[in-house]
Amino acid sequence: MSEGTTMLEQVNDFMGRILIAGEENSWDYGFLESITKHLASGRTLSYPQERAFQQIKGRWSDEALKARADWVKNWDDEKEQKFCIALRYYDRTGYYGNITGKYLKYEKSKDGLTGVRSGGTPTMGEYNKIVENKYAAGVIRNFLSEPKFVVGSTACFRAASGTRRFANKPVIILKYGDANDVKSHAKGAKPVQVLPIGSAEPIWTEERYLKKAKKRK
Repeated sequence: MSEGTTMLEQVNDFMGRILIAGEENSWDYGFLESITKHLASGRTLSYPQERAFQQIKGRWSDEALKARADWVKNWDDEKEQKFCIALRYYDRTGYYGNITGKYLKYEKSKDGLTGVRSGGTPTMGEYNKIVENKYAAGVIRNFLSEPKFVVGSTACFRAASGTRRFANKPVIILKYGDANDVKSHAKGAKPVQVLPIGSAEPIWTEERYLKKAKKRK
């Protein structure tokens, strides 16, 4: 932009950039829209408004737009998998509803409404917010870690499993859960469905509550 560009022209330019990106529902666009009326009336921006505008300019600069384009270009299966796991985790917890609501559509299932991945590639900021934090990182680690027990093998509940009813009780490993079943970032909280020996009903638990069954002598 030339030095002679007015503040209003700058605002309109950045609003255009945001429109082209399809982010007209973003806070940035709403803020710029609000100050256009302010500037059109001949008034100047307050210090907080000016500071917010400078931040928006940084987020939508030529360099930032190139970084966005590169981010989309370099989106891969690994990022998609991690993003989907984090979406389903936070959909259950209720946090980051603005992101889960944007990238999950809700369909009816036997368990009620289920979130199904929708939308396009998230921004780097959205991805980092729900994937690159210690809680999501723990959940993703639990889901992607190698199973400790082979499906069809036997294991045993630990005495301190938090489930007195099944303490030290042997079980058969039936299956491991999917991304919708991971409920904790705690180490070893990989979801697994087991059948307590002597019981007709399978139950869900987590690997951390199980140990290898002792071999019979």
